[in-house]
Amino acid sequence: MKKVRIAITLAALLMLVFTSTASAQYTGSSWYTAYQVVNMGTGPTDISIDYYDTSGVLVAAAHKEYTNVPAGSSRLVVQYSDDPNLPGGRYSAVISAGEPIAAIANQQLVPDTASSYAPTPPFSTYSGQSEGALQITLPAVMYNWYGYYTEFYVMNVGTGNATNVDVEYIPGVMMGATSGAAGVTDVDNTIAQYASAEFSQKTMTNLGAASGTFAGRFLGSAVITSDQPIIAVVNQHNTSAYKLMTYNGFAGGSQDIAAPVHMRGYFGYYSTILVGNPSDTATAHVTIKYSPSGDWNAVSSGTIGAVTVTADIAPGTALTRYDGPGATDDQSDLDDNPVYTRFYGSVSITSDIDVVVQVNVEAVSTGDDQAGSYNGIPVADATQDIVVPVILAEYYGYYTTLVVQNTTATAGTCTITYTSDDTYSTVKNNSKAYTHDLPASGAFTVYEGTKGGKVGDINTDTAEWGADTRFIGAAAINCTVDAVAFVNEESDISLRDSMYTFNTFNK
Repeated sequence: MKKVRIAITLAALLMLVFTSTASAQYTGSSWYTAYQVVNMGTGPTDISIDYYDTSGVLVAAAHKEYTNVPAGSSRLVVQYSDDPNLPGGRYSAVISAGEPIAAIANQQLVPDTASSYAPTPPFSTYSGQSEGALQITLPAVMYNWYGYYTEFYVMNVGTGNATNVDVEYIPGVMMGATSGAAGVTDVDNTIAQYASAEFSQKTMTNLGAASGTFAGRFLGSAVITSDQPIIAVVNQHNTSAYKLMTYNGFAGGSQDIAAPVHMRGYFGYYSTILVGNPSDTATAHVTIKYSPSGDWNAVSSGTIGAVTVTADIAPGTALTRYDGPGATDDQSDLDDNPVYTRFYGSVSITSDIDVVVQVNVEAVSTGDDQAGSYNGIPVADATQDIVVPVILAEYYGYYTTLVVQNTTATAGTCTITYTSDDTYSTVKNNSKAYTHDLPASGAFTVYEGTKGGKVGDINTDTAEWGADTRFIGAAAINCTVDAVAFVNEESDISLRDSMYTFNTFNK
């Protein structure tokens, strides 16, 4: 049987307890990763993992093997404790299996003085990828953007060394002003096979606009080209606020994209949508439709209902729609008619040419102060079967919010089958299914938190999962209509970013 391979750029510093490699961004702590691999197939499979350093050299001693992993089950790898043969440093991982697999990777800090694994904020998540491309689009790249900057990691997943990796930075346009300098490039980079390279914008003063509204700042996009297939992961940092958001670069676009979650004034939470036009020559004419979901929406005028707007996006640029504190009329689509004081729902984006969509999810600093990011999902990728690599309920203070979005105009139902892991859960290797209604062109949310009392599928079923509901595992979703999904993981850590956000996987 042909093996399925996925790649993860471990875009963080990895360190053993006897090393002292401090984070440049957050003094006194070092970066670690933990990742979850799920068997998406129909039968058991062996899963093998190999690590490569920044020169593309295989770390043979750190090879891992999980045998006979059941269908629907997952395995958690925590670098801090599970990879003693991996020296401190930054690595890429190649994961192989005999059945389809998916993986998500978490980034987190651990204090250098810690005597055990005790991650601290900020946290973020991104997805493993099964193949690369010769061109990658990054719709959100920042330098000195009101406390934010970015860094991205490019991994060579081709058949040989990549000797011509080029980056072009393209400023955006906001409120009629150009948000950065034009013409900035970084060319002729070399990346060994299976290695990853870091590109940081933290000190790139040449990206800042020379004058005007955004003097000394940059918010725009980047296009990466290579002579070998590559993948990319972007970190968005606000170090003073201890916020980190991470997303996967885009190998291609779509004319019909779903974004399962968008918020405005939602108990301190809000979203930013970036719609990028990868074309070199054509303007994208896009339509954005916001659809409210559930009983949580409120307006100060008008009637609660869908909001539809249109916009033009110039070649190589990205449109930003912001619904956070201080959002102006030029930045938001939800303050006209009706005027939403609180919005929670999903968004659909259609275009006459291919575009890409990336969404940031944040909370105000006087509230939960969370931050996360996810990629818009092409509607063409929607299916009736979805795999979620990680679901948490009362897992050492962590929980998940799962949102499933209907990409059709027909109402349906979805059955979610949760499978606990074999190590950390209170009830191990257990599966149970729960059914939810899915409105036409709408969404439903399963929240496994405990604010205001336990809610969710797992939290409220103590007969199945135990009174001490500590659950970590995967979920398989089967719907009667095509759908997509998105997950938040978070913990109630006051005024610190403890949020992981990630896309799920359609089968």
